Amino acid sequence: MRMQVGNQIITPEMQEIQTMIRDTVLKRNALKLEMEEWYKRHPKEHFSGLNNLILVDATLSKLDSSYKNLWDYNNAKSS
Repeated sequence: MRMQVGNQIITPEMQEIQTMIRDTVLKRNALKLEMEEWYKRHPKEHFSGLNNLILVDATLSKLDSSYKNLWDYNNAKSS
């Protein structure tokens, strides 16, 4: 069921993606804090969670793109 929020249309799929974006941002922030602490303790070593951070960043990028595509489709102003 589509919902009107202000002058925007938000679909259930868009709501789900918003939730996934929030969860992914939380994971990304936690990994960045972990990385910061890692480099304080191991300044000459590579962060062991770097691959996870790269994966989370890629996931966030895809989610953002998916949301934008859906937003554009559902909220395009017809000329």
